[in-house]
Amino acid sequence: MATDNRDNLPKPEFMTEEQFEWLKKATDSLDKIRGDARADVERYRANPEGWSTGKGSPSGLPTLLLTTTGRKSGEKRTTPLVFLQWGESMVIVGSLAGYDQDPTWYTNMKTNRTCWVQKDHDQLVCIGRDVTDEERKALWPQLDQVFPAWGYFQKTTDRPFPMVSLEIQKKL
Repeated sequence: MATDNRDNLPKPEFMTEEQFEWLKKATDSLDKIRGDARADVERYRANPEGWSTGKGSPSGLPTLLLTTTGRKSGEKRTTPLVFLQWGESMVIVGSLAGYDQDPTWYTNMKTNRTCWVQKDHDQLVCIGRDVTDEERKALWPQLDQVFPAWGYFQKTTDRPFPMVSLEIQKKL
């Protein structure tokens, strides 16, 4: 089921009409999503305090910055992502708002699993590992509590969302 037409999306029960209208507008194109992500990267870098707990982020959600290496360009690419703290690791989800393609960060990560994470002021070198099917089943309810839109968007597409554990190799 393609979600390219946001007007056809059913309203999730956990959102008000106002929240749902905002969500549709915020995700009505990949260009809009990417533009908002670039703006969030700038805001995060300018004032990183509290983003990892959601207290510093405009969304109120726990957010980190993920930097991957472009699979074609070799250039560093940074994107803000909501995450779940999972022991010493962080779990991220490649939902891309339910669009029928994996996000670029994940496509890049399949080529090079080494990545860099900024959590507030902390800079980390990590390895991104796809979670196992068993881990996925155990993590999904926790992820849904952090950001219910993941579960909602998963129902709007046939594409299984990538789920990656960011495992810290060292602090910079």
